[in-house]
Amino acid sequence: MEHGVDPKLALRFGLYEVDLLQGVLSRQGVRLKIQEQPFRILALLLQRPGEIITREELRQSLWPEGTHVNFDGSLNAALKKLRAAIQDDAENPRFIETVPRQGYRFLAPVHSVNAAASPVSLSTNASPEISEESFEVRMRLQPEFSPERAAALNRERKKAERAAWWIDFSLLSCAIIFGSWLLFFIVYPVPRPSVQRMTRITNAGGIDEWGGIVSDGTRIFFLERDGGHWNLMQTSVEGGNAEKMPAPFENTRIFALSPDHAQFLIGRFTRRDDEMPLWLWPVQGGEPRRMGEAFGHDPAWSPDGSQIIYVRGRSLYTIHPDGTQLRELAHGPGLPHFPAWSPDGETIRFSMDKREDGTQAVWEMAADGSGLHPILASGRQPASQSAGEWTADGRYFLFSGCENYDCNLWGIREAWNWFRRSHHDPVQLTHGPDSLHVAIPTQTGSRVFAFSFRSNRELQKIEPRSHHAESLILNANAEVASVSPDGHLVLYTDRSDGSLWRSGIDGAQRLRLTKPPLVASAPHWSRDGKQVLFTGVRPGYLRQIYFLSADGGALRAVLPEGREASDADWSPDGTQIVVSMREQKTQPKFGVYLFKSSTTEWTLLPESRGLVAPRWSPDGRYVAALDETNHRLLHYDFQTEKWSDLSEGGLLGAPYWTSDSSAIYFQDQLDTEQAIYRVNIANRQVEKVFSCGEILRSSPSHCIFSGLGMDGSLYVMVERGLTDIYALDLDLP
Repeated sequence: MEHGVDPKLALRFGLYEVDLLQGVLSRQGVRLKIQEQPFRILALLLQRPGEIITREELRQSLWPEGTHVNFDGSLNAALKKLRAAIQDDAENPRFIETVPRQGYRFLAPVHSVNAAASPVSLSTNASPEISEESFEVRMRLQPEFSPERAAALNRERKKAERAAWWIDFSLLSCAIIFGSWLLFFIVYPVPRPSVQRMTRITNAGGIDEWGGIVSDGTRIFFLERDGGHWNLMQTSVEGGNAEKMPAPFENTRIFALSPDHAQFLIGRFTRRDDEMPLWLWPVQGGEPRRMGEAFGHDPAWSPDGSQIIYVRGRSLYTIHPDGTQLRELAHGPGLPHFPAWSPDGETIRFSMDKREDGTQAVWEMAADGSGLHPILASGRQPASQSAGEWTADGRYFLFSGCENYDCNLWGIREAWNWFRRSHHDPVQLTHGPDSLHVAIPTQTGSRVFAFSFRSNRELQKIEPRSHHAESLILNANAEVASVSPDGHLVLYTDRSDGSLWRSGIDGAQRLRLTKPPLVASAPHWSRDGKQVLFTGVRPGYLRQIYFLSADGGALRAVLPEGREASDADWSPDGTQIVVSMREQKTQPKFGVYLFKSSTTEWTLLPESRGLVAPRWSPDGRYVAALDETNHRLLHYDFQTEKWSDLSEGGLLGAPYWTSDSSAIYFQDQLDTEQAIYRVNIANRQVEKVFSCGEILRSSPSHCIFSGLGMDGSLYVMVERGLTDIYALDLDLP
């Protein structure tokens, strides 16, 4: 800084700052004690760094003419205090150098700074108060400071103080606003969704929920089974009489409606579990058009109508509506179902049969097939999830969640609310008493349609020649039943919790054999009626085969670790069992194995991959089984060591041997009258033994063949129930 140039408000050297206006010396923001005379010497040296300030100049500046003082002693004392304040050493100076016989020189570089931004601690000792006298001293030290200049600096200081006040006020206001928002965010979250009203839409009773529900906003379309045939039906979204809809094929299923409401996406089927060719059918009527080579099930339109996704096997495919650009989008670890696009077209969700216990889970991936993962990996959730769909506005994802046999409507909030806390865990929207399946949002996004199913079951004993039926008293929640060889006891599972029970054929002497969370199915008596085996599954575990005494007691698991079973049956002598089993990691297809209890030895029957529901003949020579599609009935001959086809059908039930092993009884559940058949082993001739048509015409929806008595009588589980469509009006905040 050249001499004669207007000085700045504050100067800095080393770690020190000097405010010439306020008379303050600070070190790294901490205010230091310094008396007036040492400060005057420092100020004079800082104004002329690098120059020699003579002792005479210092005397004239510090002690005006006429002042009587011991000059040498006072100056030396002031310099000593100054050096102490700035931690300088006279012998090895960093800042103030003594020039012999001349004066003093400031050695360090001096920089000007903005004093308004100079941080000074308020907790340190302050220098003497600023007064008119001290101001006059600074004016003498810096004669360039005019009263106008001082007033301007004072205005700048006040302006800086006002700016600092506004900053503090703004920060305090922001803190208050943020605190208020945080309190509101935590204390008043977004309300959970709920069902406001349920309205019954149909009164058909014979609806087949496999056909799904499609709506155009004014009508709903669904399937109604009529024996071995399916009718395409329609009715108003407000309810009323359902009408049969003209269809292009004998069995036509509507899967979806195009976004522009111009075309139906349909399938042509013979058996409902088959994959089928996909067609486009104009809403106004006309001839359907084959959609290229698309062949599968559960197709869905993209929101913009440019693509269609569908399922075939374990893969998801996309195709353009004109039948071009068919490509595999993703291959899942399980069997996918019900793919659905998000309203923005960026995400696809679907149900997948992947869980080891046989239940379904909702999975998600990007529209290009990447990022495949389950969306409910942990936390509160139903055991099985399926049939998911977004609401029209994309704020909620709705799906059917099931625990054992009871299903309800569930929802997940997708949208984030910045002003109120949102719950993003699954919320159960309905709580029975009927079982609800499939949620289909309409264009408004606040109404969904769901199948409601309610039923009870009764075990009947039927004499096939006279058709005489005897009702056996049984729990109305019984799911499956197995009658003991002597015909006095019955095993059944309770649908409410999956527990296994034993009771007398008249319903007396009920005994619970298993408890939740184990869910039992497919129980079988040993030939002597003393033991029971059944298929059981616990949450998170593979399906296992268990042994159990007919009087209850401890369970014994049969399968090795890592193996999963479908069904099992006893050998005639009770020393072995035949099991349909698979190794998930190395062999995904079920195979038929023999297990000897005494040696724990496992033997795979030749060419038995893909077979389930094995049944050992009473004479021990044969094993009957079904293929995994339940279309074919086969039997294995231990003498020839070969499998042979016995019969085919639409959906075959588990086979039952006659007591002399000469024939097998089975049921085709897709038969027009759900008839029970017998196939002769010797000549493979098939004959109808009993038709459930008369029973079904009286009101039941299903007649399930459940066993064969020693005297040739038939045991059937008669299910009386209704499936109807309900509209649910939702509150989706």
